[in-house]
Amino acid sequence: MEDSRAVARVDLVCPVCHVALSASATALTCASCRRAFPVDDGIADFAEGRYFDDHPDPSSLSDEARRGYENENAGRRVEDYYLPLLRSTGARRVLDSGCGNGESVDVLSAAGIEAWGHDLSAFRKWQWRSRMHRDRLVVADGLRLPFPDGFFDAVVSSGVLEHVGVRERGGPGIYEVSPLPDRDARRTAFLAGLVRVLAPGGTLYLDFPNGAFPVDFWHGPSAGSARWHSPFEGFLPNVTEIAALAKRLEPPAASPSVRRTVGCSSTRLGANWYGRLFRAPIKAFYALTSVPGFTWLAGTALNPYLVLAVRRC
Repeated sequence: MEDSRAVARVDLVCPVCHVALSASATALTCASCRRAFPVDDGIADFAEGRYFDDHPDPSSLSDEARRGYENENAGRRVEDYYLPLLRSTGARRVLDSGCGNGESVDVLSAAGIEAWGHDLSAFRKWQWRSRMHRDRLVVADGLRLPFPDGFFDAVVSSGVLEHVGVRERGGPGIYEVSPLPDRDARRTAFLAGLVRVLAPGGTLYLDFPNGAFPVDFWHGPSAGSARWHSPFEGFLPNVTEIAALAKRLEPPAASPSVRRTVGCSSTRLGANWYGRLFRAPIKAFYALTSVPGFTWLAGTALNPYLVLAVRRC
C-alpha cells in the first residue's frame, strides 16, 4: 500500500529543475539533475538535509517546544476561516504553505478539495504519519517548491512570511529577532515561489501578526505569551511592506487586498489573561470592519492580525 502511494506521485517536480520526476517505492528521481529525493511512509522529502529544526521525534523536544507544538490547531484555522473562503471562490486544488502538523490537508480533503501541504521540518515527518493524506504532504523549502507552474487555484500561507529573512533567538524567557541585510530579497523570492505555483487568476492568502500593531501575541518568550514590539523592528510585516514586495514579483501579481480577520486570531488571544482582555474589543473591531465604510480599518495599526490576498495576474 505504501509503495503504491509513493509510485503514484506524478504531480511533483524537481524543486531545482522543475521537470517531472521518475518514481520508485523509496525515492523520486530527477532525470535532468540526477537528484534523488527519499520517500518514507508515503512522505516525500525534498529538503536534502537542510531543515529549520533538528527534532526528528518527540523525544528530542524540550518542554517549551512540546508546549508550543501542543498549542497548534491548524485544522481549526482552516475549518473556521479558510474553508468557507475557498469554497466561495471555487478553489479545487489548494496548497497550505508551512502547513505545520498537516491537519489542514485532512480538513480540506474531507471537504472535497485536493489539498497539499509542505513544511521544512524534520519533526513534521514524524507528526504526519498520523495524517490520512500524508501522500500530499512534502518536506520542502518555500523557496524550492516541488510543484509544477500554475498547479494550484489557491495558496494559503499562515504565520510563515515573518520568519523569512530574519534571525531569531529563543530560550527560557527569551525571544529576540533581528532582520537580515537581505530580508526583502528573501521575502520577495519566497512570495515569487508561491505565486509561481498559482494558476493565472489564482490567489495567494497570507496571514501573520500585524507589524503595525504594538502587541505580538504569537511570538513571545514562552509558549502562549505575548510581547510588546516596535513597528520598526523589521520582523512582522505590514500592509505597506507587502504591497512593495508584490510589485517586484515575477510572475506578476496584483497589489494585496486586506481581508477581514475573523477566526484567525481568537484562539491565541485567549491563551492568557492579558490576551483575554483584548479579545472583546478586538472582536468588536472585527465586526466593525464588516460595516460598509469601515472596511478599510482592517489594514490599519488597530488590527493585530492581517489576512492579505494577492492575485496572480
